Amino acid sequence: MSELKERLEFAVTAAIEAGQHTMRYFRSSGLVVDTKSDQSPVTRADKEAEEMLRTFLAKQCPQDGVVGEEFGTQHGANGYKWFLDPIDGTKSFIRGIPLFGTMMGLECDGEAVAGVIVFPALDEVIFAAHDLGAWWARPTNRDNPKQIFVSDVSRLSDAYVSVTSARSFWRRGKGVAIRRLSEQADVSRGLPDCYGHYLVATGRIEIMIDTVMNAWDNAPLQSIIQEAGGQFTDLQGNATIHGGSAISTNGLLHDQALEFFKD
Repeated sequence: MSELKERLEFAVTAAIEAGQHTMRYFRSSGLVVDTKSDQSPVTRADKEAEEMLRTFLAKQCPQDGVVGEEFGTQHGANGYKWFLDPIDGTKSFIRGIPLFGTMMGLECDGEAVAGVIVFPALDEVIFAAHDLGAWWARPTNRDNPKQIFVSDVSRLSDAYVSVTSARSFWRRGKGVAIRRLSEQADVSRGLPDCYGHYLVATGRIEIMIDTVMNAWDNAPLQSIIQEAGGQFTDLQGNATIHGGSAISTNGLLHDQALEFFKD
């Protein structure tokens, strides 16, 4: 088994366990919500799930670096670096909306090479690694995964476009761009966080855009989208998880969508 495939299989198992742990708090009447310094919400579920992932990594991959949303950076001794987002979509989690995900992404020598997203409330997991394809499974039956692919829609007028937050586009001077893009698409809807990118990877929508993204938000997405046959970049067209924004598409509509965001 290749080193990358071994790490991917480990990450699928770890992310499933951490995601399942968050369900102890999902729709709990006693859920306590705190506010971080950046004014974003955080819960005990976020913190405990990341602690679990870090514990798994310390045992399985002790030389790898780790960057997590809740507990910062731990430098590694080799070229591998993990990015952890224990609950991508905390606002959805808090409101009892089941479209949040537990995410692990892996870089090797600065290049995104693998990613896992678990949707514990939906009982679904998707995962991918460089040259190994992109896959969907039920966590309870992950030994029988199905390969996933983006759609073959080639006309914007037939496309389904989604964003996490329309307000964020207006705050960053991109409101007119997203309005024009939405007006030319067949369908425009808001689908939160990693769930929208997941729908691109599985061929159910064509374009998902976020104006504000951290590396731990993006880390699994690049590998998953690309291995499913699509394209992932920031809004400047750079294929990176460090660009501060994200656009996932089926590839056929990527350049056309980016045109709307050129300054």
